[in-house]
Amino acid sequence: MSIRTLTERSAEVYDRLKGPIVPLNLCFDESREVDMVTMRKYVNWLCEQQVPVLLLTYGSSEFMWLTDDWIRRLTAELAEEIDGRSLFVASTNWCPPGDCRNFLEFADRAGVDAVKVQTNPWMVSTAGLPPREAILGYFDCIAGAAEIPLILWGHAIAPYPVEVVRELAGRTEIVGMKNDDDQFNYYYEICRATANEQFAVFSGGLMRNFYFGYPAGSPAYLCPIAPFLPALALEFYEHMVSGRTSEAWQMVLRYEDRWLREAVRLGWIQSLRTAFQAYGLFPNNRHYLPQLTHTESQVQEVRESLREIFGPIVPVEYSSDP
Repeated sequence: MSIRTLTERSAEVYDRLKGPIVPLNLCFDESREVDMVTMRKYVNWLCEQQVPVLLLTYGSSEFMWLTDDWIRRLTAELAEEIDGRSLFVASTNWCPPGDCRNFLEFADRAGVDAVKVQTNPWMVSTAGLPPREAILGYFDCIAGAAEIPLILWGHAIAPYPVEVVRELAGRTEIVGMKNDDDQFNYYYEICRATANEQFAVFSGGLMRNFYFGYPAGSPAYLCPIAPFLPALALEFYEHMVSGRTSEAWQMVLRYEDRWLREAVRLGWIQSLRTAFQAYGLFPNNRHYLPQLTHTESQVQEVRESLREIFGPIVPVEYSSDP
């Protein structure tokens, strides 16, 4: 069995970071533990739908409710279920360099393709160092922990300076960045600044962002529709790469803008969970905090919005147990 070098693995991850990325939302059981049986069925279905990239991430995957042990279990079981069929990007929690190194070693052993390193956004302002020294110092500390490609995470609370991103993009192990800072100007600046590197910039959230980011060099995008209707996200991507920008823009207006407006009004994560339940992807729409779970009237509002925007709701039938 051949052992790929870090250079080879980084090149492969970079090449596969294209198209819609599905951030993995969580299903909770009656005890407010992660329902791993459902999660394995869900990611198996996403792989069957040919979603190119699956992502665990602090917000959508609700790491704020999970212990480090649960994050590790979730990472390992999903890596086993995905088994290379989609590119699987795990994420660290906010942690000091030593804990980050340990997680990178763990993720590498578990079969994860890449890890998004989520540095605490307050690190830059509280480290007592200029942003460049604080950020580069963190990545110096975790360098060499494992032969696994890394992805940066840019956050609006303490954004990485563009010149720091450019410098990090030159490192073999760092292959991209998820941008959760400014969705337009900063996004374009990062794309332009790293255009000559093996570095994939993708922005959180919207097809609309990708509509403008793709011409600037962004190869991938998160999408508010892909987690439950991945075929639409794949169709939008094909329109973009084929130059059918008018058709792509009509999808933004017809589907994304309307869904976002209603889902945000009723609570974003809650609306996603109710959509997952409506399409048969999750057995419930349970939020970790009971008082945040949708009421029956809110469930009906979401279901009516789904029917009005996307057409008849046809529940998924999972092909088999994990």
